[in-house]
Amino acid sequence: MAVAYLDPEWRLLALRHVGGERDHLALPIRSILRDVLAWEAARVVVAHNHPSGDAEPSDGDRAGTRQLAQLLRAIDVTLVDHLVIGAGVVTSLRMRGAL
Repeated sequence: MAVAYLDPEWRLLALRHVGGERDHLALPIRSILRDVLAWEAARVVVAHNHPSGDAEPSDGDRAGTRQLAQLLRAIDVTLVDHLVIGAGVVTSLRMRGAL
């Protein structure tokens, strides 16, 4: 998983990579919130791949995205998107209405 932290002018402040298991990755919400505060980010973009090649977001992807977006909103930060990358396909949870 990659997490990009952006300032109010959409400039990249930091990029963090988070590893997971081959078939599972827990959204590191605490780490993301800590980094947002440390870098004074205004926006966040999250992306991860599905090794299966299927870019369809899982139930866990959707639930974690909603939870992260809600927590970020509480501190006046925008979750711009959560991208799921598969074999030649990228699915935007924002475009799917999950944000």
